[in-house]
Amino acid sequence: MGRGRRGGPKRGSYKNHGSRGNKSTRGGGKFKNKRKFNNDGGQKDVTSENKRQKLQPEKESVPIIEEESSSSESEEEVKPYTQLLSMFKSSSRAQQVLTSDEEQSDEEQSDDAEESEDVNDQSNEDDIDSEQDEDSDQIDEEIEEEEGGSLDDEEVNNDEEMNEEDSIHEELEVESEEEHSGDEDEEETSSTDPFHLHFEREINENLLEILTSPKPYETQEVKWKTLGRMVVHLPTKAEKKTEHPKPTLLGETIEKYVVPCTLPVLTTGIPLREYGVKLQLCSNLDTRPLSDNDQTAEELLSPLQHELFTLANEYRDIYYPEMNHLNSDDIRTVYCLHSLNHVMKSRDKVLLHNAKLKKAKENGEATDEIEYRDQGLVRPRVLIIAPLRNSAVKIVEKLATLLLPAKGQIINKDRFYKEFGEEKDDESKADTKKSYKPEDFEAVFTGNTDDSFRIGISVAKRTLKLYAGFYKADILITSPLGARTLLAEDFDFLCSIEVLVIDQTDVLYMQNWDHVLHIFQHLHLQPREQHDTDLGRVRLWALNGYSAHYRQNLIFSSVALPEAAALFSRRGTNFAGKVRIENAVTASSTTVCRVLVQLPQAFHRFPTPTAAQSADDRYHFFTKKILPQYRDQMMSNTLIYIPSYYDYVRLRNHLHKEDYNFGQACEYTPDGKLAQVRNRFFLGKKRLLLYTERLHFYRRLTMKGIHHIIFYQLPTYPNFYPELCNLLQDAFQNPKYRGDGSQTCTVLYSTFDAPRLAGIVGSQRAAEMLTSDRPVHLFVSGGS
Repeated sequence: MGRGRRGGPKRGSYKNHGSRGNKSTRGGGKFKNKRKFNNDGGQKDVTSENKRQKLQPEKESVPIIEEESSSSESEEEVKPYTQLLSMFKSSSRAQQVLTSDEEQSDEEQSDDAEESEDVNDQSNEDDIDSEQDEDSDQIDEEIEEEEGGSLDDEEVNNDEEMNEEDSIHEELEVESEEEHSGDEDEEETSSTDPFHLHFEREINENLLEILTSPKPYETQEVKWKTLGRMVVHLPTKAEKKTEHPKPTLLGETIEKYVVPCTLPVLTTGIPLREYGVKLQLCSNLDTRPLSDNDQTAEELLSPLQHELFTLANEYRDIYYPEMNHLNSDDIRTVYCLHSLNHVMKSRDKVLLHNAKLKKAKENGEATDEIEYRDQGLVRPRVLIIAPLRNSAVKIVEKLATLLLPAKGQIINKDRFYKEFGEEKDDESKADTKKSYKPEDFEAVFTGNTDDSFRIGISVAKRTLKLYAGFYKADILITSPLGARTLLAEDFDFLCSIEVLVIDQTDVLYMQNWDHVLHIFQHLHLQPREQHDTDLGRVRLWALNGYSAHYRQNLIFSSVALPEAAALFSRRGTNFAGKVRIENAVTASSTTVCRVLVQLPQAFHRFPTPTAAQSADDRYHFFTKKILPQYRDQMMSNTLIYIPSYYDYVRLRNHLHKEDYNFGQACEYTPDGKLAQVRNRFFLGKKRLLLYTERLHFYRRLTMKGIHHIIFYQLPTYPNFYPELCNLLQDAFQNPKYRGDGSQTCTVLYSTFDAPRLAGIVGSQRAAEMLTSDRPVHLFVSGGS
C-alpha cells in the first residue's frame, strides 16, 4: 500500500535496511518508548490497526498526487521518484551485508510470521529480553563498522576499539534504566517540536509554486535587543483558493502539510528543553554543579546566543554579518548545539521506527502496510564549511563538549590532533616571534592554517567518532578547497544536507569564493549510486526533489559582503523563511575615527550605471584623472591599495605600458622578492607600489616609507583603512620625509560600494556622500 514498496518479497530485511542505511541506529536508541507501549497489553492491536488506517490519508496528501490516486499511481505523477527507483533497481550491488546473527534472526522471524501471536500473552520480561537481543545485534553491527574503516586507509588501534565497545555497552546499560513515556508523549511533543513541524510534513502545491516563483518572499522588519534590526523574509501569501477537504480517519488530526513561519517572537522564561533541545545537551551545556534540568534559556545562553538559537531552532535561514573574534565562540556554540540537536533527533526517530518494525515482525504482524519515512537519500545531514584546520579543531572540541558527558568517548582523537593540531615548529616560532599582529589576525591564524581538509563525524549518544566515512557520517566538516577536490569524483554525499553552516564567510571570500559556489551547485543533485539506502524509508519530499526547500542555511561573517548576501538570497528557498541582520553603523563605531596621523583624505565618487560595469568605469576614472597627478616628482612613495587581484593585474599591465617606475607586492610574490621591493620603496627607488588586499590579510605587513596612499577600492575589512593610514606616521617614514606634513590619502568609491563605505564613515554619512551632488568629500583627521 505504501509508495515506493515495489520490492515485494524483500520486505523481510526491512529492519536491517534501516540499520545499514543509517548508522545513526548504532549505540542504542530510545527503546524506553517501546516498553511502555508493550506494557499496555491488548492496546497494541488497536494501535497497530490505527496506524494502518492512518496511512491512506498520508498518501493522499502528497502535493504532486491527486487525492484519488492509489498505490498503483503512474510513473508520470511522481517522475523524480520513479527515476530514482529505476536507477537503484538496475544496480547489481546488494543493498547491505547481514551478519550471521541477523540472518538467523530474520529466518526465525519469517517462520514466526506465518502464525499470528497474541500480544496479550507476552509479559514484560519477554519485552525486555527482546530489547536486549536487539541491543546486542546493534552493538555487533556498530563494532564491525567501527573496525571496518574510515575516510582514509588508517585503522583505529586496539585500545580505541576496546574503549569504544565498553562505551557502547555502558550507554545501553544506562538507557535500559531510563523509563519515559512512549508513542503518546512523542505525538504530544511532535505537535510543537520544530524538528517535526519542519521535516515530517510535505509541501503543498501552493507553497511550492510560491517558492519556485521569481519573487518567493516578502520582507518585514523586526528589532530585537541584542541582534538589533532584522529583515525577515517570509513566503509570499498566496491567493485564497478552495482546497479539497482533508479526510480524517479514527480521530486523525495531525497536519500533513508544512505551515510557513510567521514573524519570529523571542520568548523568555522557558526552560531550554522546552525548545525541543535534547536533555543530554541541556545537561552538558549547564556547567554549574548541582543544577537541575529546568534552567531557562536565558540562564544557559548569553543574550546573543539566546536570540540566535531562537531563530535557528525554528529552522530559519540566518545571515549574521557581525561576527568577530570576541563573539565567535558564542556563535560556534549556537550552531554546534543546533546541529547536534538535529542529528540526535533524526537518529532517535530512526531507532524508534527500527524497534517498532522489529517488534511487529516478532509478533507475526504483516509489515508490508507499515511505512516510516524518516531518512534522506544518504546519511550526512549537516555540512559545516570552515576556512582553516584550526577552525575545524574548535568546532570538533565544541561538539565534544556539548555531546559527551564525563565518560564520553572520542574515537581517533589522537590522530585528529596530530593532523589538525599546531605543529611543534609553529609553536617554537610563535614563542620567538618579535612582531605583534592585531588581535583579529591572531584569532584567525593561530594554529594550523592549512586550508585543504575534510572530515566526517558520526554521532552516538556517548560516542563521537572522527574520520568516519562520508556515507557513514552524520556531520561533515570541510573547507571549500577540500570539498572541491572531492566533488570532481563524487558528490552524492551532498544530496541530503538539511543544515548547512558557513563559518567565517569573510575568510572564505579571501581564499577563493568560486569554491563555495561550486559546493552550492552540487547540493541536492540526484545521486548516482544507492549507497545502501532503503527507499521505503526515504521521505517523500526528498524523493520528489524538494530537499532545497527544507535546507537551512546559517551564514556567519565578520563583514557585510555583497557576495554572501547574494548567496543567502538566491541559493536558498527555505519555506521557514529567512532572517538577515542589518544594523546601521553608528558614528562611534566608524573606523575613520581611528586614523591617528594628521592626514587629508579625499573621497572621489565616480559614476557607474551597473555593478557589472563598475570595474571598467573605476579603471578609466583612475587612469585618466587620478594616476596622471602622481607623475610629479613631489608625489613619490605612493602605495596603491587594490582589493581585487584582477584589478591588480590590469593596473600592473597599464603601468608597464606607460613606463612607470613602480614595484609590485601581491600574495604570490616570493618572500625574497617581497623584501627587496619593500626596501627599494622605503629608500625611494620605487615611486609607486601596488599592494593587494589578500597580501595584507594574510601577512599584515608593516609597509614603511609610505608618503601617499591611494585606495583603488575601499577595503573589504573596515579596520584595514586605519591600519594603512596610520603607517604614514613619522615612525615609519624615511628620515627625509619626516614632519613635512605633505602626506595625502585618496579614495575611489561608487554607489555599489555602500556597505564598505558605511563601515568606514558610518551609515548616515555614507548615505549623504552617495546622494550628494558633490563628487569629492574631504576628511581631515589627527592633529592637535
